[in-house]
Amino acid sequence: MVLAVMLSAFTFGAQAQNKKKKVMEEAKFSVYLHCDDEKKKAEAVIPTIKGIKDLKASVEEQSLWIKYDPSKITKEALVAALNKKGYDVKDYKEGEKPAAPAGEHDHGHEHGHNHSHEHNHAH
Repeated sequence: MVLAVMLSAFTFGAQAQNKKKKVMEEAKFSVYLHCDDEKKKAEAVIPTIKGIKDLKASVEEQSLWIKYDPSKITKEALVAALNKKGYDVKDYKEGEKPAAPAGEHDHGHEHGHNHSHEHNHAH
């Protein structure tokens, strides 16, 4: 009898602990991040959205990985909030790179000018 009471108390305690744990969800998005400075800006700005618990931005993958609390924000509301902050996101697909927004240029192509400088000083 004592064992049964102890066992039910333990089961109840485990259930109470499980209810206290918040269930987090994860989402990965494709987004245009052209350099490390833009990545750092995203890592500073995006966590201000209510419900976001963790974030990883990648210039190499052109992606955002976000862990969020679904009791505070839905995935759809998260996408809307990211768009409002200036990040045009789409569900991430391996190998698919987002295009640069209109008016911005990709730093991976030739700019049409040379960054080296010639100095011809007469002495």
